Amino acid sequence: MANEILIVAGEASADLHAAHLVSELRRRDPSLSFFGVGGRALAEQGVRIHVPAERLNVVGIADWRDRLKEVLGAYRSVKAEVRRCRPRVAILLDLPDFNLRLAKFLKSQGVSVAYYISPQVWAWRRYRVHTIRKYVDKMLVVFPFEKAFYEAAGVEAVFVGHPLLEMLAPRGAARSQDAIAAAPRIALLPGSRLSELGYHAALLEALCEKLVAAYPTAEIRIPVASTLDESMVRARIPHPRISLHADSREVLAWADIACVASGTATLETALIGTPFCLFYRLGRTSTWILKHLIRYRRFFGMPNILLGREVVREFLLEKATPDALFQECRWLLEKAAYREGLGAELSRCRTLLGETGASARAAKEVSELLKRQSPSEARLVPSMA
Repeated sequence: MANEILIVAGEASADLHAAHLVSELRRRDPSLSFFGVGGRALAEQGVRIHVPAERLNVVGIADWRDRLKEVLGAYRSVKAEVRRCRPRVAILLDLPDFNLRLAKFLKSQGVSVAYYISPQVWAWRRYRVHTIRKYVDKMLVVFPFEKAFYEAAGVEAVFVGHPLLEMLAPRGAARSQDAIAAAPRIALLPGSRLSELGYHAALLEALCEKLVAAYPTAEIRIPVASTLDESMVRARIPHPRISLHADSREVLAWADIACVASGTATLETALIGTPFCLFYRLGRTSTWILKHLIRYRRFFGMPNILLGREVVREFLLEKATPDALFQECRWLLEKAAYREGLGAELSRCRTLLGETGASARAAKEVSELLKRQSPSEARLVPSMA
């Protein structure tokens, strides 16, 4: 079909950013039709979900191994649908293990490829930039330093800004120290993938025990990502003092402090302005690989990468213990100067990311790709990719 576009968004934040992009593209051209991989946000935009994002919602080497059959099935299904629908352009978001393989197939089929929300090849597995140069027509990058990285490697890249800037407003004035002491408000974000929830559930359950013991009046909230449901979270973190909520932004704006699993949520928390610490655990195999293959990476949290130093404390792998997180939470709750200083540093992230309007700029770049390739130029040919 002449106006078909494939879109692949395999986790919660990508699904949300993709939905905003689809809205902008439809505003430019109401005749466009979309299909592919996504979740609730893309479905609400009228995108035909061929493969639910949950089928690709994995993290770490062990998860890919355990769910390889399911992931390969999804990959083959997407390929078959591409052959059937004949899209002119594909928009791929993050998810490099799936999307870079798919990009090779798409190019063999005459489909132009835009990659929105770059995989972090500048941080590890840099050899992937050669694959990107061969099979991606245009990188739509959301961090200013990514443009220079890709252009140095011979990849066409456009800095469109970060879509979170148009979605997240800074929270209002922080509560006073007396109010925090009387009834602390704490947000816990376990991650958007089921596997992340599995790795982090026992850690957060134990942390809750310590927080409630130290602060009997504390209120603790967990936002549930769109790729999960409340029953999943409640079954794994059954602490009676935890309340579950659907909107992470409301929870973060409400909270005095937060503990946040490494990922997009750390940048969301920084842009809202809630003081927080970062944690992350993985399975045994993935932990070994992480330790031995990416030792050179200084920081994991995007706020720290942007700011160039460890402003937000990072508790990774074996350092992510209930005691360590509890002590940092205690420091954040009881030391006003420390908490307020962290909040002030986080406010700089918004300035570093530039202006709002990323979705509109990304839509403009995708529209230009569509113009490059007329409907008659999209040709499907047999491929073994």
